[in-house]
Amino acid sequence: MHFKVRAAAKEDCKEISRMIMELAVYENMPDQVKTSHEDLERDGFSPNPFYECLVAEVPDEHKTKDGYTVVGYALYFYTYSTWKGRSVYMEDLYVMPDFRGKGIGTGLMTKVAQVGVEKQCVRLQFSVLEWNKPSLDFYIAKGAEDLTAKEGWHFLRFHGQTLDTLAKEAPKD
Repeated sequence: MHFKVRAAAKEDCKEISRMIMELAVYENMPDQVKTSHEDLERDGFSPNPFYECLVAEVPDEHKTKDGYTVVGYALYFYTYSTWKGRSVYMEDLYVMPDFRGKGIGTGLMTKVAQVGVEKQCVRLQFSVLEWNKPSLDFYIAKGAEDLTAKEGWHFLRFHGQTLDTLAKEAPKD
């Protein structure tokens, strides 16, 4: 199937927001999504964006039954490893179910990798839910290393009240 991977535009944010919710439903966490398409517009298309995004688009003759031509996305941002240097973190890689197995996920991920290499990043990182065997198998088959198994890393988070409490403990100026 023919498709195109391109940089997302501000006008794509409603479609990206729709697919974020589809991904959250697949991951059994739809109640966790708090970002709106307006948040995506502000945070991705301001003078100092927090993220970058690619979308996969199919021609009109392959659009979904609901009329969508944007059928996948990869949202990513840059981080820095004190041991290795520049890194890119892929927050989401999503392809609508009817379009999986057609090279679109690979196209999105390899484009993220290409962008990272062009920006002199030395690694591409992401996380996968432990039960998501199809995605784990896909990434491993492409050469990804499972750092949980290999190095024992745990992925931790402060959010909500715990983040606010931690921030209040910061030294005063």
